[in-house]
Amino acid sequence: MKRFLAILALFLFYSSLSIAGEMNLWKKKIKLPKDVSQGFNKGWTFSNNYDPKTRLTPDYAFKIVDKSNEHPVRFGEKSIRFELRRGDCGLSPGGYDDCTIWNERSGMSSERHELGSENYFKGTTWHTFSLFLKDPFPIKGHKYEHISLGQMHGFPNSNPSFKWDVDEETYQMRRRTACHLKEFLKKTGSSKSGEDSFKCSIDMAGNHFENLISKEDLIGRWHDIILNIKWTTKQDGYFKQWINGKLVYHYKGNTSKPKGSVNRFKFGIYRGNTYDTPKESTHIVYYDEIRLAKKCEKIGLEDLGYSCKDLEEQKTHFIDTPEDYFNSFVAVIKSKDDADYIIKVRGSSKKDASKKGLKKCKESKITSCYVHYSSKVGFGQ
Repeated sequence: MKRFLAILALFLFYSSLSIAGEMNLWKKKIKLPKDVSQGFNKGWTFSNNYDPKTRLTPDYAFKIVDKSNEHPVRFGEKSIRFELRRGDCGLSPGGYDDCTIWNERSGMSSERHELGSENYFKGTTWHTFSLFLKDPFPIKGHKYEHISLGQMHGFPNSNPSFKWDVDEETYQMRRRTACHLKEFLKKTGSSKSGEDSFKCSIDMAGNHFENLISKEDLIGRWHDIILNIKWTTKQDGYFKQWINGKLVYHYKGNTSKPKGSVNRFKFGIYRGNTYDTPKESTHIVYYDEIRLAKKCEKIGLEDLGYSCKDLEEQKTHFIDTPEDYFNSFVAVIKSKDDADYIIKVRGSSKKDASKKGLKKCKESKITSCYVHYSSKVGFGQ
């Protein structure tokens, strides 16, 4: 009887969202069926395609679909289908306007249909989600600034810690945790509030991107994503990602948003269209088995054909760190009293490198230390 009432309540909820081809999701918390998502007990919120006048959203934005209707399903009977068309932008309840042109030169604005978790992450967490890109999935020649299929993102700081993009025709992990370092925020924004300065970029020293699924394997099949994360603003955190049972990426360093911001998971389709993006360009992605747990043994990997023991025994040849951020500038220190004395010291800025260099010089009992020059580190320097 309880199960019947739960199914009935879910049916009535989704029925109430639809009005003549549109859904009313404004300021609503959304519960996904257990067949699709587990562990996110606080539900989800939608962003960002609300009509400014009606506050309604197209009903194709996302739907719970069934295997019996020939939709791809990873496990069980249901999955969740996202569809994004040109012009699918709008306001958020907080007033953020995705339709804004953020780059006048390229014409980049945002189009998105995403669900964001109301569960915020601290400590150590395990995650799974499976995704299926429906063919055709237009990328080449469509001139998107980014096509994002999931991100670890929160607020008020508006730089995602980890994001997965496919705009280069591969499944690429993009890490921006260097933009959450207190040293970066002190130079560009408020380290106390975590406000974003819009000076963060993936190419900045200390950040990283890596291709995890090749172009040939990306579209038309299921991919299982497993994550294990220790959330912290300190350098003892870690982020591990397995794809289809293989450890493909390992990072050690700060993982959390800055103090004052939250960590949460967002998934769906989020893209940056430009002046050169075709007027017709539709993306469809299916997700399934979106799970959250504090321990690996609680996340149900057996359903997907994996075991915690096998995963945790794996290692990568390379461990990523944000170390480059702290060493992206160099200062050359000399002494007016000793013509033979010269040292090179690295830091996160000219000022930082110079300060460290002068301190090291004085600690060596050298007198009349001075900065001969400081600059950004060049290739081979």
